[in-house]
Amino acid sequence: MKSDLQIAQEAKLKPITEIAASIGIKEDELDLYGKYKAKVSPDILKRLKDRPQGKYIVVTAVTPTPLGEGKTVTSIGLGQGLAKIGKNVINTLREP
Repeated sequence: MKSDLQIAQEAKLKPITEIAASIGIKEDELDLYGKYKAKVSPDILKRLKDRPQGKYIVVTAVTPTPLGEGKTVTSIGLGQGLAKIGKNVINTLREP
């Protein structure tokens, strides 16, 4: 079985502009931080104001521990599960 490090090193990163385009975010609505990171400009809200609102799920914990509480795994599992049943899903992680 491959280690987490091996998996991470073998991963092929996609440019964030490609990912953004696949979900309808225009390049001028991104504040880029290199090829693989970006923040979405609040200006996108004006363009999407007539679209229906989505759902927002926050996974958090009260007490931090050295090993964490499983928030990242829970978030990814939720995203995969929702996608499996046909929902449109975007996961964002502050610190994986």
